[in-house]
Amino acid sequence: MDIMQFAIEGYKNINAKKYIGIFGNPIKHTLSPVIHDTISRELMVDERYIPFHITDGLGKAVKMAYKDSILGLNITVPYKQDVMEHLVDIDKAAKAIGAVNTLVRVDGGYKGYNTDMPGLAKAIFSEGIDLNDSKVIMLGAGGAARAVAYMCLNYGASQVYIVNRTYNNAKKIADDMNAEFGKVVIIPMAAASYKDIPMDKYIFIQCTSVGLHEGDGLPIIDDENFYDMAEYGVDLIYNPAKTPFLELLDKKGKKTINGLKMLLYQGIMAYELWNEVSVNEELIEKVYKALCHAIYGQQQDESQSVKEDNKNNIVLIGYMGAGKTAVGEALAKSYGYEFLDTDNYIVNKEGMSINDIFATKGEEYFRDLETKVVQELKNSLKNTVISTGGGLPIREENRKYLKDLGKVVYLKASPDTTYKRVSGNTERPLLAGDNMYDKICTMLKDRMPKYENASDIIIDTDNMSVVNIAKKIHDKIN
Repeated sequence: MDIMQFAIEGYKNINAKKYIGIFGNPIKHTLSPVIHDTISRELMVDERYIPFHITDGLGKAVKMAYKDSILGLNITVPYKQDVMEHLVDIDKAAKAIGAVNTLVRVDGGYKGYNTDMPGLAKAIFSEGIDLNDSKVIMLGAGGAARAVAYMCLNYGASQVYIVNRTYNNAKKIADDMNAEFGKVVIIPMAAASYKDIPMDKYIFIQCTSVGLHEGDGLPIIDDENFYDMAEYGVDLIYNPAKTPFLELLDKKGKKTINGLKMLLYQGIMAYELWNEVSVNEELIEKVYKALCHAIYGQQQDESQSVKEDNKNNIVLIGYMGAGKTAVGEALAKSYGYEFLDTDNYIVNKEGMSINDIFATKGEEYFRDLETKVVQELKNSLKNTVISTGGGLPIREENRKYLKDLGKVVYLKASPDTTYKRVSGNTERPLLAGDNMYDKICTMLKDRMPKYENASDIIIDTDNMSVVNIAKKIHDKIN
């Protein structure tokens, strides 16, 4: 497939019956695979989601994707407007908004849709907020604000104010929306004129990037009294979970929601368009939990606040050949975790292989390194799957550190299974020489009680695939 040349690393060699994906630049940290691969896995659909890094030649890339039978695509920055000229059809709402984020395969090419707008609406409705006959104050007049304005009007808002530092940007959105809906419903407000907005109760929707970075303050208007008019506060930002805007409204006792459910529902709607299926609420909840883990490292409570919890990490322990690295990588890729292998971490720090460390400095030196590493990591990692060396849990102090680090999962394998997996491997110094099977049996007999003592969860990996082991771990933790 020619289009795979644009796939980011880690996805180039994926094999599946059907492919969907996303075009963007940058694209490395997209969370969309968490949404779509979770749905496909739960529905048992052989379909994978591929992030494509497109730096130029957008039109050519769209044609290549169609030629290579890509079922559908998401489009993210900076291509939501530019992609429109490369489509065979565009949905009415996407035309009005002036941006497309979802391409659906049709005869001759792709049709463009915008699922951001209905995704945000669904997110707002899910929190019990009714847009019909509501009054809205929008903060910001960028690309996202245009979709928000259309959504508010489309779902029956009676009045929308746009507060923005650049008057002309706000006026352009107002003029376009008024032309679309045939009535004057938006009054653009320069920042200096915000006090002209009549005192009332409003849904505040924060559409700027203010709050993404540490040290950011309030968006556009820093007069805290202005926000007394908010009945609800909606921020399109989802990471951090609480921006200064949402924190202020929380203190004022207002109901607030961030942009995570917008991300969730726009993805759900795109998947439904591509596959002509309906994703039920139970599965939507599973996807939401997977997103929470990917972004925050744990579930959000009902108010969407993030709890401090060191169990957002998953620590994999077990004997050689238990599959810790393969399972850890599968968990990370499928469920949105980072991945770290303690053996590789040590190799990189020492600048030599584990065999060389054993040969030149001895096993005890290596065990001391393991203890230092787990001490170092236990307060610094978040939302990470950690694959540990087989001997790391032998020391009692290490078992305590592992519990501090995260949820400990013991990948258990029988001597026969272990032997099949490691025979022929010359990079395991403790199994070097003759009688490998006997060494495995002896070491497992000694280590198994220590593994069990260290673990929160035990998974028997005999006769299980890597994918199924990863799914079982995820299901047990969630």
